Amino acid sequence: MFRSKKNDGTNHPLSEIFNRYYWLQIGLIALSIIIGIACSAWVIKGSLLKTALEQEMEHYWIRVERNPKADLPDTKNLYGYRWSSNMPPQPFRDMTLQQGVHRIYVDGKDRMTVYGERDGQHVLLVFGESNVNKIVWMFGLAPLMFSLIILYSILWWSNRRARRYFSPITRLANALEQIDWAHQNKEASPFQDISTNGNMEAEYLKQALEQYHQVLTEFIHREREFTGDVSHELRTPLTILKGNVQICQARYGNDKSLNRIANTIEDMQLLVDTLLAIARNTTNTLTAEQMQLSTIITDLVHDLDTVSQSKGIDILVQYDDSELTRLLYPSMTKMVLSNILRNALNYSQGSNIHIIQRKNSIIIADNGIGVSLPNESKVQELSRSQLKLNPKGHGIGLQLVQKLCTQLGWRVELFDRQYYLNTHIELALQNTTGLIVVVYMN
Repeated sequence: MFRSKKNDGTNHPLSEIFNRYYWLQIGLIALSIIIGIACSAWVIKGSLLKTALEQEMEHYWIRVERNPKADLPDTKNLYGYRWSSNMPPQPFRDMTLQQGVHRIYVDGKDRMTVYGERDGQHVLLVFGESNVNKIVWMFGLAPLMFSLIILYSILWWSNRRARRYFSPITRLANALEQIDWAHQNKEASPFQDISTNGNMEAEYLKQALEQYHQVLTEFIHREREFTGDVSHELRTPLTILKGNVQICQARYGNDKSLNRIANTIEDMQLLVDTLLAIARNTTNTLTAEQMQLSTIITDLVHDLDTVSQSKGIDILVQYDDSELTRLLYPSMTKMVLSNILRNALNYSQGSNIHIIQRKNSIIIADNGIGVSLPNESKVQELSRSQLKLNPKGHGIGLQLVQKLCTQLGWRVELFDRQYYLNTHIELALQNTTGLIVVVYMN
């Protein structure tokens, strides 16, 4: 039932964040280059070629004015057609030609052309676009790809350097996260085999962590020794008291006072065992049993019957009719519910306390004066620092209740009674002032 949080992954969040931004940077650079290439192709093939062809056509008409028999352009990239009748050459007879730059199907390919007509003379200039693609590749794409390779190489090198710089810190953080304090060897340091690669900041951090680990390990060792000594000191008088009470019961019979003393001694023994288990962070000394929770609730209500009668408060229990047995630690479970009920008896100043058992939760509601909760939702985790309550009697306190529930994998929340009943209308309780404590079990 005890749970420990460990990072099973090999990567620390720092390195994951660094890698994420590294690849994001590369992706943005690649995207910007693709957009740049697309814009360059659009400018070259769209605007520049269109302007060049229009200028070529205008230049040709100037030559015709000077020499009516001027030859058509005939180069590797530009050639043309000329006719003077309304009947164009064979390739263009089925086409409707328009003035200006257009793309038409010429010589088996879709080419960029410019068409013009003056004084009965028709001229169509055709541009050899395949050569432009080679020029775009040689003077556009190739330099960009070369620059991209150089840029990515620099980024890769810088990433390697950054990883070398951050890796000692990452390894130190991983080693700190993976320390098992419950079974930590006093002499062993989890940081001693980590190389800092000449990183002075990481070396200082390593030395500080090793000193911190040594101090904390010694403190835990002393605390374990202390709890072991205390356990013997506490158990011895309790055992003596229990033996003497049993002798008195055998001599004087079944006396209520003696039975109450015997039950209190058993509760104190359970309390000692549970507190020692919490201090050692282990349940090896406790016994888990398959049992019904209603049995513990019934015994607890019976034990608190004297206290409730003296305060004039009735404890009303609604059991779960479909309850099944579950694996429970009786001492820890009884301790949690006992302290919540004792707080309700000590502070509620009401007339009754309801205990409602559900499948995976227990609701404990009083109808007293309530407590002013610090937020609008009227929901708070059970906390001594927030509620400012100091339990009377021999209760172990709300803070330890919270710790017990955390180790059991449970969750405890405190609600304003009116708020909770307004949001859980299925509960047949009177909507008055007071508090409701809900224990959510796993």
